[in-house]
Amino acid sequence: MQNIRSFLHKQQAFFVVLIALLLSLVVVGLLLVVTNRNPFAAIYYFARGAFGTAYSTADTLTRMIPLAISGVAFLIGAQSGVFNVGIEGQLLLGAMASALVGWAVKAPAIIALPLMLLSGCLAGGLYALLAAWLKAYRGINEILSTIMLNYPAFFFTHFIVLRVIKMEGIVPATPFIQKAAELPIILPNTKLHAGLLIAVLVSALAYWFLQKTSLGYEMRAVGKNKEAARYHGIPVEKRMVLSFFLSGAIAGLAGAVEIAGLHHHFLDQFSPGYGYDAITVAMVALLNPFG
Repeated sequence: MQNIRSFLHKQQAFFVVLIALLLSLVVVGLLLVVTNRNPFAAIYYFARGAFGTAYSTADTLTRMIPLAISGVAFLIGAQSGVFNVGIEGQLLLGAMASALVGWAVKAPAIIALPLMLLSGCLAGGLYALLAAWLKAYRGINEILSTIMLNYPAFFFTHFIVLRVIKMEGIVPATPFIQKAAELPIILPNTKLHAGLLIAVLVSALAYWFLQKTSLGYEMRAVGKNKEAARYHGIPVEKRMVLSFFLSGAIAGLAGAVEIAGLHHHFLDQFSPGYGYDAITVAMVALLNPFG
């Protein structure tokens, strides 16, 4: 009994999330019962729609890719005590930068694709540095600043596709990227692309960085207690800025992967709110990259 109690105590956070998810299903089920609907049928069709066929499973995994990468972007900052709520804007700028590079650069895939993904990382990371500077050196709350910085990113990308580089069509968009800059499809006759492998790699690297490197340890120490970390000689402000940059860079990568793997050009307002949903994803995952 003591061993069971000790195990439950150690895994308390996991069971809290599991219970919360189960309770959410119960609440939804009760609402369906009250409105004379069958909750078990709803769950069945929910599962069937997401995983009933190979195509629907591939479609679900495709939709998961930007959420997974963006979730890692948020938790990298959160582990350092930095709450980057500007992932949506950083994702949009990363997508725009990668779309422009992918369209303009005519080179073999071994050059064009990495260059395109790197441009997305840089755009998101550099934009995040604005909020990092305000947080670390001016003491401005990062939740407020990052939320506000989402709007300039949104309207800037909107302006680009409307006034600067516009492809003819109903939905404002940039021209298509070069074929060499596209991520390959990994399951024929579906939209599932190699971005899934990138999402897995990003999660694994984030875990390794946070848990196995001295920089990751210092960033986590800052997240636990800034003053204690400062007392032990950790440059708190620099680690906060680094976490902001990494968070923004991964958010920009999420946008770049969407362009390279799915859309192949920047569609105006293509994101349904990946950056905001990523916060929920990261919290449900207990701020663990493998979550």
